[in-house]
Amino acid sequence: MQFGTRCHVDELDLNWQRLILTNAMEREHLGVLTGSPITDVRITLIGGRAHNKHTEGGDFRQATYRAIRQGLMQAKSVLLEPWETFALRVPAEQVGRAFSDLQRMGARYDAPQTENDFASIEGVVPAKEINDYTLQLNSYTHGMGSLTLEFHGYERCHDEQATIEQATYNPESDLPNTPDSVFCSHGAGYTVKWDEVASMAHVKPDPATFTAWREATPEFFGKR
Repeated sequence: MQFGTRCHVDELDLNWQRLILTNAMEREHLGVLTGSPITDVRITLIGGRAHNKHTEGGDFRQATYRAIRQGLMQAKSVLLEPWETFALRVPAEQVGRAFSDLQRMGARYDAPQTENDFASIEGVVPAKEINDYTLQLNSYTHGMGSLTLEFHGYERCHDEQATIEQATYNPESDLPNTPDSVFCSHGAGYTVKWDEVASMAHVKPDPATFTAWREATPEFFGKR
């Protein structure tokens, strides 16, 4: 996760920018596909408005949370899942069964290497597909096969749509993480749906005023 700003201090005072980015960084943000924590995302402050007399520190907290959720609703999110690096060793006569299983799991692998009466296959595979594979391996190789796994990283979910449908997550019903905003008029607050915020917002960021991207590092917050 990266956090930063392109908002000019003439548009929003540096103290308010620091506060907004502090609020953005203080909690874990959930994605809108399955409600899982997001990663590999850069969140950038591009605009805002404060009132010299009426704005208080806490005013930006909920606005920041909701703005991030609104942005996620508009973005083209992809679902990631953990993958494992694997090394599979089976009797040579069982290599066809091993290939069939790996293809079913959505694995990527190199050509097998044979030595004596055994074949070794190496590659990467979705973790959820192979974590229980040892029992099957022991069964069809009669205990002569072996499997080693090591965490590879996160890649795009190989069965993304099915996983999203199975999660049955509705981001608009997740009230603690709502994407909707609250506007104020004549001292009273009212809710604005996330897809109507852009047309009703008083803040209209102007790309002509954007600065170079500045990361929210300790130096940005005045710390040394």
